[in-house]
Amino acid sequence: MNILIVGGGTVGTAICTELTSEGHDITVIDKDMACLKELSNKCDVVGVMGNGAEVSTLREAGASKADLLIAVTSMDEVNIICCTAAKKLGTKHTVARVRNPEYAELMQLMKNEMNLSLTINPELAAAKEISRILRFPSANKVDTLARGRVELAEFVVESNSPLCDTSLFELRTKLNMKFLVCAVKRNGKAYIPSGNFVIKEGDTVCFTASDEEISKVFKSVGNKRPIKNVLIVGAGRITYYLQSMLKRAKIHSTVIDNSKQRCRELAENFDCSVICNDTTKQEVLLEEGLGSADAFLALSDSDEENAIVSMYAKSQSTQKIVTLISRISYVELFKNVGLGSIVSPKSSTETQILRYARSMANAGDYEIESIHKLMDEQVEALEFVIKEAISGFTNIPLKELKLRPGVLIACIVRDNRVIIPSGNDSVLAGDTVITVAEQGQIKGIKEIFR
Repeated sequence: MNILIVGGGTVGTAICTELTSEGHDITVIDKDMACLKELSNKCDVVGVMGNGAEVSTLREAGASKADLLIAVTSMDEVNIICCTAAKKLGTKHTVARVRNPEYAELMQLMKNEMNLSLTINPELAAAKEISRILRFPSANKVDTLARGRVELAEFVVESNSPLCDTSLFELRTKLNMKFLVCAVKRNGKAYIPSGNFVIKEGDTVCFTASDEEISKVFKSVGNKRPIKNVLIVGAGRITYYLQSMLKRAKIHSTVIDNSKQRCRELAENFDCSVICNDTTKQEVLLEEGLGSADAFLALSDSDEENAIVSMYAKSQSTQKIVTLISRISYVELFKNVGLGSIVSPKSSTETQILRYARSMANAGDYEIESIHKLMDEQVEALEFVIKEAISGFTNIPLKELKLRPGVLIACIVRDNRVIIPSGNDSVLAGDTVITVAEQGQIKGIKEIFR
């Protein structure tokens, strides 16, 4: 596809790197020539210096022939104008990053009038991710596939887990539940396991299950009680979005922030306890219930502060800790110091945009709906929509298919019904199929075969 990206910052660079590796033609618009030169050296892209909201710049970049424009500058207004103007010039699809909560209702109301194919709110996406993690406190990460019908969860196996020293062949019989372990990470290396793989203490396990079944699985394998109250550091946008989700889940929250204005706005809009105080003081955290909270959320504007207070919360044996890390380059660093559930709005934005771009790439009798990164990006879950029958694949029992080593068919969705497949199941035309493989191994559904 011919893709324009407006904004060469952290998110723009990450998107460029992924999409150029997939063979798309990328043009980047940015005001900073040094940024464009760095991107051109790193990726095979064309750089156009200028303001993406100006028609002349969009014309120079080829907006009239573009399949997709992605606007990810730091200014919401510029992103919206870029998309509206590009669509008028002939760009087929447009994606805008819009962060301001005040624009949320406007975007829903005027999406068609503004010619926006998709708007992405990073802070809202991060709040939804945190809400999913709080729903299953034993999980480090929870994602949804097949438009919410399938759950994909990662968690660490502890010594008292029924999974310990159990092979995958034995596991489903032992627990009598419909789920599938699709990846395991051990000592930093990810595996696509076969049936005789034995799970050990300390493994990070990723499994798929239906939305209805995942609660049963976590009740059996998880060791943490349901979350009823949380302590939150930071009263920013993510906390603002999260409050309504916490209310629906009947979770009480106490929020600490050192900004009087932020505290006032939060207290006026939501039924939560709001404390204006220094969020880095240990005595303040303890006084406000750190020791008794079911979960601690570090959601301030400072990555470093979030990491430090999260490590302190961990020392106080808080049940569940979620840490906001905005800089993508910091995510792996803080995972390595033991911060399990890390949420990154920029990573979430990148993921959503890449899913949308890939869903546009129609490949004949199948279509890539989305790609999800697992196990520190060592593994991918690819979601395919099988539009027509494929010779040698559809209507054939899975046990008769010759799949490539390290490739797994993890789930089939048929007529809104989730099938955790066995060897006797088959894929039919119209199904959504989720495959799991090592990073970069599979680009299309036919590549799963030997």
